Amino acid sequence: MATPHTTFIADLIRERLQAHSWDVAILTSAPVRFKHDWYIVICPQMFSRLPPNNKRIAFQMEQSVSSRWFSKRYLRILRSSFAVLEYSLTNVAYLEGRDISFPKVHYLPIGASMAYADATWAGGKDHDVLFYGDSMSSARRQSMLHALQQHFDVRIINELFGEEMQTTIRRARVVINLHYYEGALLEMPRIQECLSLGVPVVSESSQDQEDYPELGGAVNFFEQGSVPAMVEAVKAALAQPVSGERLASAVALGERRFAFMFDRFLIAQGFLPIEHAQKMEPLLPTNAAAVAISLPETIRRRNQFNQSILPGCQVFDGMRRSPGWVGCGLSYQAIARHALRNNISQLLVMEDDVVLPADYEEKIAIVREFLGRLNDQWDLFSGVIAALHPDTRIKSVASYKGMKFVTVDRMTSTVFNIYNKRALTMLTEWDPKNQDAEANTIDRYLGTRQDLLVVVALPFLVGHREEVHSTLWGFKNTGYSAMISSSEQDLSERSSLL
Repeated sequence: MATPHTTFIADLIRERLQAHSWDVAILTSAPVRFKHDWYIVICPQMFSRLPPNNKRIAFQMEQSVSSRWFSKRYLRILRSSFAVLEYSLTNVAYLEGRDISFPKVHYLPIGASMAYADATWAGGKDHDVLFYGDSMSSARRQSMLHALQQHFDVRIINELFGEEMQTTIRRARVVINLHYYEGALLEMPRIQECLSLGVPVVSESSQDQEDYPELGGAVNFFEQGSVPAMVEAVKAALAQPVSGERLASAVALGERRFAFMFDRFLIAQGFLPIEHAQKMEPLLPTNAAAVAISLPETIRRRNQFNQSILPGCQVFDGMRRSPGWVGCGLSYQAIARHALRNNISQLLVMEDDVVLPADYEEKIAIVREFLGRLNDQWDLFSGVIAALHPDTRIKSVASYKGMKFVTVDRMTSTVFNIYNKRALTMLTEWDPKNQDAEANTIDRYLGTRQDLLVVVALPFLVGHREEVHSTLWGFKNTGYSAMISSSEQDLSERSSLL
C-alpha cells in the first residue's frame, strides 16, 4: 500500500519480492477486504483504513526533524504494527526515544532501481533544472527556487505522478533537491528515483548524507541554505554533466544495498529461509581486512562506536535472526566468505561494544609482528577471552617487545579477534540450523574445534563496554565483567607456572 508520492519505493519492494517468487500487488488505496497474506504500508499515517496489526509492516518515511506527522495516532500505528521499516538512522534514534525500537524496527535505506533505466529513451532535454515535490507550503523552498529562476530555466512540478512524472524527470538536465525544513534529512526517494532514471541531482547538504556513500560523484552537494553555493553548484552540473557511467554505477550500488538490506529484513522475520543468507554478498569493499559488526537498529551502540572507529575499519550491518546468536553467527559466516572470496587470508573483526586501549595502534602493530613470526602456526588471535574453559590447555608462552603472548587451544569471545585462513574456513562451515546454544554460538563452535591454536595477549588487548545492552542475550554487558576478569587472572596464573 503506497500513496502516489511513494510508488517508486513500492516498485523497489515489488522488484525485490518478485525476485523471491512472491506474488505482489501495489495498492494506492485500502482494499475492501484485507485478504492478502501480508501488507507493507508506506506512510501508514496517510491511510484512514489499515490492515490488521499482525499482517501490517509499516514503512516509516517521515522526518523526525519535524514532529508534525508524529501524532499519537501515528505512533500507535507504528507500535502496533508487526514490524517497522525505517529509512533513516536519525529517525531510528528518534523512534527509540518513543518506545519503537529494536527488535521491532528494521533499518532499510532507500535504494535505486536499474529497471528504471530506459536505454531506448530518445526524448530531448527541454529544461535545465527541475524541482518536483511540495514547493507551495515551504517558504524556504519558494525563496530558493525564486533565486534559482534568476539564473536558469527552472521547471517546478507540484502534483504529478507515475509515468508522466518520470518522463518529466528524464527531460531535465538536472534535478534540484531542496529541503522542506531547515536542518532536514536527505530526501532519498526523490534522489534515488532521479538517479535511477539517469538524471543527475544537485542537492542541499544534510546532516545524514554520510549515511549514503553510494551517492558519491552522482549527486553534487552544496552548503545548506546558501543561494550562491546553490547557483554555482547548478552551473557546474550543467557545464560538466555527470557521465552516464557514473550514474549507472551509483544506481547499481544503490540497488545492491537495498537488495541486501531488504533481504536482511526478510531473513530476520523468517520470510526467507536461513539458507538464503549464504547467497548474500556483504556490502564491504573487496579489500576489507578490518570489519566492525554492528546492528544499525541498536543506534546508541552504533553512535557510541562511531565516535572511536578506526580509519580503514569497515562497519558491517550485522545479520538478524531469532534467537540473536544465530544472527550473530550469520554475520561472521558472511564476512568470512567475503574475505576468502577476495583472497583476504587474515581478517580482523571487532564488535561495536569493544573498548580499545589508548595505545591500540602501537600494540596491534606488535601483535601483528608477533603473529607474523609464527609462520601461520596459529588460527586466531583473541583480544579478550570472556570465559576460560577449565579444560583449556596452554601450548606456549612467549614475550615480544614488552607484551606477553599465550597460545591456548580454546577461546570464548568474539569481541575482538584476528582470524587466520583456517579459522575463516571454519566460520564458513558453521551450521546455522543447529539450535543448540550451549555448543553452537559462533564462539563456542570455534572454541571447540580440534587442534585450534589461539593466541592471546596478557593483559587482554581490549576491553568490553559494560554499559550497553547485549543484543544476543538480553542483559547488560556488566554480566560479562566478572567473567572476563576471572579468565584473565586464571590464564595469567596458569601461564606464569610455565
